[in-house]
Amino acid sequence: MANKSELLDLYKTMLRIRRVEEALSEKHDQKIIQSPLYLYIGQEAIAAGISYWLQASDYVFSNHRAHGHYLAKGGDLKKLISELYFSSKGCCQGQGGSMFLADVDAGFMGATPITGGTVPLALGSALSSVLKNQDLVSVVYFGDGAFEEGVIHEA
Repeated sequence: MANKSELLDLYKTMLRIRRVEEALSEKHDQKIIQSPLYLYIGQEAIAAGISYWLQASDYVFSNHRAHGHYLAKGGDLKKLISELYFSSKGCCQGQGGSMFLADVDAGFMGATPITGGTVPLALGSALSSVLKNQDLVSVVYFGDGAFEEGVIHEA
């Protein structure tokens, strides 16, 4: 069970994600951000709760709602914002936009809008860690719609 300090850290992470998503939504509504956005509002506790216990060396694989996963894993806010403005200073040098985030340095191995698309990648990462006798965790986020995809059952 989390102690008071850990709960406060989790709350701060959730609040940070929420505030970032609200600001992104506002900028998108104003047509300032042109990248398509699939926001993570209402799901902040999932990413915060999982990533809190991960090590920097662990891996996260995401879906189209990647902002919260990226930030909770320790992704750089400036790189995220830069990416959404298609800047070369973004985590994908402005080439990925909102739904194709990746930042290997942060252990954020990638996101895709393809339903269930990162599941086999995460499975391969986990298998590789086992075969190499490495103490690493691979986390993959996906929604209930992914259960209709064959790749989930194959993995």
